[in-house]
Amino acid sequence: MGTLLGEYLHSRDWWIAQKVSLTGLLPIARNAGNDTLFPDLNPATHGQLHAFVHVISWPGYLGSHVFTKIADDFDTYLDSLFIDPDMAEAHGPASPTTHPRVPGGR
Repeated sequence: MGTLLGEYLHSRDWWIAQKVSLTGLLPIARNAGNDTLFPDLNPATHGQLHAFVHVISWPGYLGSHVFTKIADDFDTYLDSLFIDPDMAEAHGPASPTTHPRVPGGR
């Protein structure tokens, strides 16, 4: 689809829409695994953030699809994202010359 409006309209055709009401939920982000982030625009629950996460077909990982509230508001969600300084230091900076997923990286 490509546009925010297109994603919103297309989301009504997703199979999850048959199991969960997507009314008032706006799909704003999706990763390569098709997991999707939805802020809630409904008046009663406005601002909550929900996520749909696909099953991970690997022993010990997520065994079924999950649709859940992940934060009461977007600021809380952003505050929950952090980079452990020790982990960041251990891996060093990611750049086009060092990151394996970046085209041209080593």
